[in-house]
Amino acid sequence: MNSLFISKIYLGVIRVKFLEGMGERTGFFIKLAIITLGVYLGFRFILPLILPFIIAYLLAWIVRPTTELLYRRAKIPRTIGGSISVLLLISIVVLSLFYLGNILIRQFISFARSLPVYLSILTAKLDYICSNCDEIFGLSSGSVRALMDDNIRNVVNKVKTDIIPGMTARTFGLTVKIVGLIGIFLIILISAVLIIKEAPELQKKYKNSDLYNDLNSVTVKLADAGVAYLRAQLLIMILVAVCCVTGLVVIRNEYALLLGIFIAILDALPIIGSGMILIPWSIIMLINGNIFAAAILITVYLLCQIIREIVEPKLIGNRIGIRPLYTLMSMYVGLKLFGIAGFILGPVGLIIIIAIIKSLNEKKENDQSLNALDKGLELE
Repeated sequence: MNSLFISKIYLGVIRVKFLEGMGERTGFFIKLAIITLGVYLGFRFILPLILPFIIAYLLAWIVRPTTELLYRRAKIPRTIGGSISVLLLISIVVLSLFYLGNILIRQFISFARSLPVYLSILTAKLDYICSNCDEIFGLSSGSVRALMDDNIRNVVNKVKTDIIPGMTARTFGLTVKIVGLIGIFLIILISAVLIIKEAPELQKKYKNSDLYNDLNSVTVKLADAGVAYLRAQLLIMILVAVCCVTGLVVIRNEYALLLGIFIAILDALPIIGSGMILIPWSIIMLINGNIFAAAILITVYLLCQIIREIVEPKLIGNRIGIRPLYTLMSMYVGLKLFGIAGFILGPVGLIIIIAIIKSLNEKKENDQSLNALDKGLELE
């Protein structure tokens, strides 16, 4: 009887624990669904309205250390110090882009001047391939080349009749959009200076508010994860670009910088990657008998893969806690929901969801600790 009674008690405890676990899991999935829906609706309807001010906040966050240094050391007001810091940062970025753009434009002009030579080489290769196809398929001489010429002619005619007139018609709309972007840029600059000025006062005013503490907890985790993610991606792109440019300089390519940056951008995109350019290029070099160039290109491709496979998990995994598979899944979902912008919004949304869940769990644990402490004090 005693053993039967003990068994019933044991089974009852297990059942209670199981039901509690089921309740916790159900609550977690409901919480996850609500947070995910909120993030989606925020991205879909609210983000377009507040995006300039988010950029202004990030800009203010970047220049805030310099502004505070000027305020403490030189007693320069935050409005003036913030304006100086923002203008200095923009000047550095513009000068860097101008220098880089100047090099890219020179290489692009050189490529455009050499284009007839490349086209003649391509034409000779195309004639050779078409003549071989004629022999393989038993066609009359010039049949495959005539077919390709017809297709190329159709593409050129379509560009002349559809694409070019459409681009001309959109010129006015494009001008209006450029003017609008200039206005948004000015709003971002003014907002960044105002945020720098009013941030300390707002922080003192709402520091003891529960809503401020909750939002601050989420934004701190989000900022930490977001900065880690963006820093990692930027560092990987720079390393890949340096690797590609170095390899192209070794094989004495005239457009090393232009192609290296382009390959680095492709490498940052999921699915596409640097292999889309480097692998076919190395195969072409191998067919042409340039074994040295083919070996360099394959080596550059392998180094790019090693950089992404080794550096990315170390920079992102520990700080964000997101596995590369989850990042890829979030990019795919973001692409389906938001288009090209989903490549960024997908991982950012996943980071926001994880940050909110962590903050809610920490708040729950703190509340439980406080309740336990209160009960202990009451018993005493």
